[in-house]
Amino acid sequence: MRHYLIAVAIIALNLNVHALASEPPLPIPQQAVDLERYAGDWFVHGCIPLKIPLFSDADARNYTEHYELLGPDAIRMTSAFDTGQHGEFKRKTFSFKGDVVDTLNATWKIWFLWPIGANYSIVYLDESYTTTIVASNNRRYAWIMSRQPYISDTQYDELVDFLAATGFDPNKFRRVPHDTQQVAQLN
Repeated sequence: MRHYLIAVAIIALNLNVHALASEPPLPIPQQAVDLERYAGDWFVHGCIPLKIPLFSDADARNYTEHYELLGPDAIRMTSAFDTGQHGEFKRKTFSFKGDVVDTLNATWKIWFLWPIGANYSIVYLDESYTTTIVASNNRRYAWIMSRQPYISDTQYDELVDFLAATGFDPNKFRRVPHDTQQVAQLN
């Protein structure tokens, strides 16, 4: 158990390392995020994969995020995706609690295992709340999401370009596949 707690502490420190001072600050939405509108299901279309013990989305397919409002400053984030190959997929689901930590409701402390947590920010959100990007403050991780199971290659490329302009490495992004049959089962 001690080794497990040490590993979790190291992971938390790794996730909370701040970006280099020479990088611009992460962009944030111009208006406060309406958490009730933001809540619900999102399809993950691309990400810089998160690889930590007990959780990795590096090989995810049919990846969704569900945000549930728990109170005025608290959310539950549930990540669900398939892993595997050749049609032999296993559904994985992870749920984390988060606390809003800024006045725009755009930065959340996600708790992996209390007291271990990391800050994530909504760095892009369109006016219709149909497309968003969530990223770690250290620029190591990011998730491109929309309310629909598919986005065009052009839209995806524009969102990756947006992140590249703010200091993310575009070569680290992985496009997340969504299977038509699996998407139908998720809805």
